[in-house]
Amino acid sequence: MELRLKNKVVLCMASAAGLGKGIATEIAREGAKVMICTAKQFKDQLYAAQDEIGKETGNRPEAFLCDVNKKEEIEALVNHTIEKLGDIFALVNMCPGPKPGMFESFDDAEWENAFNMCLMSYIRTIRAVLPSMKRLGAGRIVNSTSSSVMDCLDNLILSNTMRMGVVGMSKTLAGEVGRDGILVNVIGPGRISTARIETLNKIRAEKVGISMEEYEKEDLKRFPMGRYGTIAEYGRLAAWLCSEANTYVTGQCILLDGAMTKAY
Repeated sequence: MELRLKNKVVLCMASAAGLGKGIATEIAREGAKVMICTAKQFKDQLYAAQDEIGKETGNRPEAFLCDVNKKEEIEALVNHTIEKLGDIFALVNMCPGPKPGMFESFDDAEWENAFNMCLMSYIRTIRAVLPSMKRLGAGRIVNSTSSSVMDCLDNLILSNTMRMGVVGMSKTLAGEVGRDGILVNVIGPGRISTARIETLNKIRAEKVGISMEEYEKEDLKRFPMGRYGTIAEYGRLAAWLCSEANTYVTGQCILLDGAMTKAY
């Protein structure tokens, strides 16, 4: 299938590593003009990702330092992307996962930080790119969340709360911008082999007093396919939703979880 992403401008947030980098890689592979970004404390990782994506795909992305928690940096990123590459056709919203923990372990500051990072950053970036998409008369917005939007995960109350807010916002927005040719969707990973899943598995293993290897062996028994997903698989899903091959899928929440999630 031809995705028709060649020379389309795509902005990928929080994309120096993990799922964000995987999405940027697959979109670059399709010939898009890709902008990747991360906060300045991870600048070495960002520039390494820029080189790695270029080497793997033959299409080196542009890179810009942006802290998703800061409104002015988001606006600077969007303005730079338009000036450097042109009007933005597709936006992939990502953010670092908030701290794991239970309800009583978090104070107001930690709740506010999670809200700012996992919901407001998406809102601010969308607000900044919409004029560009409306000029084009078309656009794609993909908001990456978590499988927890369908089935809440233990010890992740900050994530569970904010990710569901992203779903409500996205479904409502899809109805508002459909006439502008802009499609808005949410995707959520289940267990994908990333550094964050490794960290969470370590915490869960310690909680029950077993090794991480033992925990993962037992965990995988719950998966029909007997394995975790890959970053590339998640990237390909996002690339299709960002593309002109997708002409009518909007307002949806799609999980890539290998049938792990039973709730709907």
